[in-house]
Amino acid sequence: MSGHVPIMVQEVTGFFQGAPDGTIVDGTAGGGGHLEALRLCCPERRFVAMERDPLFSAALEHRFLDDPMVTVHNRSYSEIRSFLTEPAAGALFDLGLSSLQLDDPSRGFSHRMDGPLDMRFDTSRGEPMHEVLRSMGEAEIADVIYRYGQEGRSRRIAREIRSAMPVRTTLELRSAVMKAVGGNPVKPLSRVFQAFRIFVNDELVELDRLLSGLHLWLAPLGRVAFITFHSMEDRAVKLLFRDSPHFLCTDPPWQLPSASEVRENPRARSARLRTAVVSS
Repeated sequence: MSGHVPIMVQEVTGFFQGAPDGTIVDGTAGGGGHLEALRLCCPERRFVAMERDPLFSAALEHRFLDDPMVTVHNRSYSEIRSFLTEPAAGALFDLGLSSLQLDDPSRGFSHRMDGPLDMRFDTSRGEPMHEVLRSMGEAEIADVIYRYGQEGRSRRIAREIRSAMPVRTTLELRSAVMKAVGGNPVKPLSRVFQAFRIFVNDELVELDRLLSGLHLWLAPLGRVAFITFHSMEDRAVKLLFRDSPHFLCTDPPWQLPSASEVRENPRARSARLRTAVVSS
């Protein structure tokens, strides 16, 4: 799949070149950009690729069809342990939304394009966001927007969304948010769309499941890296690496994309790479 530019590739590949012998997991394989780069820098290793989105998973299976060193699973990263036969030497998690998902109007992730308000990573499971919204009251909508989008005008926005129901498309949701906030709506729009996406996909629940069992399937001195894009997921990873006896933070414990990378790929501007090593 072309169109998605993987973030901080040099930093990621450099980090995993120092991993002990064994399998490396790409827990969010997406379009395969990081996976391809890791295959090139670590050609003798086996890779397990996890991808929750069935469209991406199918494309990955086709892309690596003739590569015996790569195994692809259409499952959430919280299920990794079930697909490993031995402790992994390393694991990468790019928690961001892929550009390919964001730029596809039919997925409903972007407020900039009209499309069904779906927002699910796996469209074969659960209900689309527009159906979920129909069963939510104003207070619940406000809570989701405040909790997962960190938007201070959540009650005002929730009131407009409820009054505009049924909200079936991204532009209908955009219109309700704009009516609530006025002025320059880009930041509140981004926060509301982020909040609904996190909510409908149980993203923070999945992340908590992953983090709580991460040490159980990584080998001693194994390496683990997370690319985060918002403060909620970044804080969860930071606290695990800082407080858990199972991990040792690297020096430095985190990195940002270079200025040149941000110029070439503006979507990298909010990314942060956190790395740690499993205690021996």
